Amino acid sequence: MSDEAPTQAGKPLLERVAVQYFARRSERQPKAPIAPATNDAVHVLNADERRAMRSVQRGAIVRSAVAGALSGLVAAVAEVWAQPLAPEGTPLFSKGSLEFWLVVGVATGVASVLEILYLSWDILRSTHELSRAAGLELFGPNREASDDALVDALARAALELPNPLEHPSGINARRESSKLRLLAASLAYKAKVGVTSFVLKLLLRRVLARVLVRGTLQTLLPFVGVPVTAAWNALVTWWVLREARIRAMGPSAVKQLVDVIFSDAPALSEAGRVSAARAVAASIVRTQDLHPNLTALLDEVMRHVKHTGRAELDDVGEFLKGLRALTAEERRLSLQVLAIACVVDGRFSARERTLWNDAMEAVGKPLDTLELEQLRVAFVRGDGLADDVLRAL
Repeated sequence: MSDEAPTQAGKPLLERVAVQYFARRSERQPKAPIAPATNDAVHVLNADERRAMRSVQRGAIVRSAVAGALSGLVAAVAEVWAQPLAPEGTPLFSKGSLEFWLVVGVATGVASVLEILYLSWDILRSTHELSRAAGLELFGPNREASDDALVDALARAALELPNPLEHPSGINARRESSKLRLLAASLAYKAKVGVTSFVLKLLLRRVLARVLVRGTLQTLLPFVGVPVTAAWNALVTWWVLREARIRAMGPSAVKQLVDVIFSDAPALSEAGRVSAARAVAASIVRTQDLHPNLTALLDEVMRHVKHTGRAELDDVGEFLKGLRALTAEERRLSLQVLAIACVVDGRFSARERTLWNDAMEAVGKPLDTLELEQLRVAFVRGDGLADDVLRAL
């Protein structure tokens, strides 16, 4: 197949730009290093790979914190410089206030735009480096169709773009979601830096007012945003690269684990095949996110069970009810698939814990999430995934 990245008109513009950037960067870089002594799977990280990935992450986090601090510093200096334009007591709707906010707004806006452009480029570059450090070749002579989905997933992770809401099989990740709750979560995410800086300023105003004269306080307060912006940038960069790492390792882990559990599986009835696919769909609905690793898992499971897609898959109630009607071997397979689904996105949320406990209760098994948490940690660390844990379910 061609080394070039496919162009799909249906993708968001930013995602297309990121994919093309990955493709161009891959052409200029040597083949991703894979330790010759181990030649292990992508999701199993050896010592050299761990060291290289930590170096990439550490560098990106430091650079993002510095960029945030510089951006906050520009805004703070502009605010201090413009304070004489609107001394304390100046009416809000006055020429002085207008000039003050114009200076602060322009300086903050320019600094923020430059910061965002730099961070977007640097995180894209770091995401590509992270995938190479793991031994993943995004573009190459052995490129497969499934690689397109992985490249798209890494591009979305780097730019913090949302995942698709629906799968071609008809699964809707937001089936059980409250629109009001989703809106509140989105607003809270967007306001994280501004709200944190505002609250911190209020607290410092109360504390510092007791020990500093008013003039000094007015001069220091604008600089509160400097460490706040730096800290948030560092945290967000850590989170983005962690997610990119999980997505890079996901398809490899999914293929291995699905092959393990289906190698032990008996011949499945139609109900058993549907239940295995519903196990993944139920996890997607409960996480409220069509995570690319879950998409890869769903596609891999549906390939094994040869599911036609005629049955509705994303009804969690039907999945739990159907477990009781399966044979013991089919129930075991569905629980094994559900276990993979609960950990392969790197999270084990409260809603997934509830789903797991409901499934265990439905088949009369004791409630225990310890093994799943151990499985999740092993996957995120790159230790490989314990086949014996799945086989023990």
